[in-house]
Amino acid sequence: MSTIIDQYQPNEEIQEIIGQVPGWVIRWGISVFLALLLIVVGISKYLYLPVSIKAKASLNAREQYFRVVWMKTDASVDYLPQVSDGMSVQKNDTILVESNSATGKKRFYTAPTNGKIAIFKGTEEMPRASVLIVVPEFTTYDVELHVPINGAGQLRKGQKVILRLNEFPESKYGFLIGKVASRPLVPIDRFYRVKVALTNGLTTNINQKIPVQAVLNGEAEVITENLSVFDKVFGGIL
Repeated sequence: MSTIIDQYQPNEEIQEIIGQVPGWVIRWGISVFLALLLIVVGISKYLYLPVSIKAKASLNAREQYFRVVWMKTDASVDYLPQVSDGMSVQKNDTILVESNSATGKKRFYTAPTNGKIAIFKGTEEMPRASVLIVVPEFTTYDVELHVPINGAGQLRKGQKVILRLNEFPESKYGFLIGKVASRPLVPIDRFYRVKVALTNGLTTNINQKIPVQAVLNGEAEVITENLSVFDKVFGGIL
């Protein structure tokens, strides 16, 4: 009993063509490939990929809203606003008087800072209440990050921080830039609280000025180091 094995025989014409390819073409192709590979490897040493830690960010103006809420529930007590909506006030100006005719007493509410008045009706908890707010002239923000415990040991003073604000989309406004101002000491509620100094205030990387308000929230990236593409790819091999 015999077994026939069918073997593929290359076409004679193809063999003839392969046999006619000059050796210098093969050597030239290999040389070009190696040259391109060396160029790519060389460039990879100068292309950097940032390594970052993500965190929640909050920007709180040092000057905060002052709010007075009242609702008339006693016929002997009256609330008398001394200002109107949109009016500018100075620190210590009287903005509201609470008058109690039963006891003949008056209580005076004064503005704790310079600002403008906003008056409106109702809150979510008290729809029938009246609300008077002194909106201050915001000047300075305290920026704080809530950094998860994992990876927080990489944080160092002076590291670059990128801040993307929820209220102002990056596609239109860009992002704020800052630096880590202090290294965290102890975690609070499973997060480290890290202070950040804004490099250009509320002016973003594309020169957009963020409108001032009492509180801004967003996401942050702390750039802990810059690794070259070469180190990223070959670091674990070499």
